[in-house]
Amino acid sequence: MTTRTRLLLALLAGALLLTGCSELSAPRAAADGVSLTVSGGFAGVRHGIEVGPGDAVFLTDRKGGREQTDALTPAERKKLDSLLDAVDFGELPSRSVAENARDRFEYRLQHDGHTLVTDGSTDLGPARDLIAHLESCMQARR
Repeated sequence: MTTRTRLLLALLAGALLLTGCSELSAPRAAADGVSLTVSGGFAGVRHGIEVGPGDAVFLTDRKGGREQTDALTPAERKKLDSLLDAVDFGELPSRSVAENARDRFEYRLQHDGHTLVTDGSTDLGPARDLIAHLESCMQARR
């Protein structure tokens, strides 16, 4: 094997490793699922929750670790479905963050191909309630 071939294979392997690592960095909402990642603050918080269409619930931690936890209760699922129906994701901005604020949490909400990043400084109506509900579901499983 020539040096050039080895270098090309090493570059390809590195690119594949980087791609795999980036997928661990944030939960991904499955089709018809929803995910929330909370990050920021003075201490550098990072954690998240992903709820799949079959009520599978995954939590992520600061290091990108992902673990399956208890499924949503019927009451949690009912409230989640109601909130998802109330949010018009097509009308939400992709980013709603006060750029001059410091040490705030950022909330990355993902659903049905839409992503919203907010710090909560703007009233986003039902999206705010959806974020609060997902945080509550996450805290109940920690």
